[in-house]
Amino acid sequence: MPKRRAAPPRNPPHARSVDRTLQTLERRLTRLQAQREAERQRFTRQVLAVRRGADRRLAAMVREIAALRHHQARAEALARVVAEREADLAVRARRIAQLEALLRNPTHLG
Repeated sequence: MPKRRAAPPRNPPHARSVDRTLQTLERRLTRLQAQREAERQRFTRQVLAVRRGADRRLAAMVREIAALRHHQARAEALARVVAEREADLAVRARRIAQLEALLRNPTHLG
């Protein structure tokens, strides 16, 4: 009679349970690593979006400051022009007053 071949050694039930637990933990670890990477990418996108928004607000503020400086320079120039005109008008008013005074006073000519 031929000899029966010995069956391959089986893992005891405890070893199978450990293998199953190990596979479960490996799957869970893989899933958690993927979630962590997704969260990291989401956070990176959020940070970039916040930075872009801050950059846009900063650019708007810089434009507004430039516009205000431009308006301030125009107002100062206009104030200078008005002051020059007022000084010129004061000189002319004095000259007119002098000429009117001459007209009121009799001269030796007539």
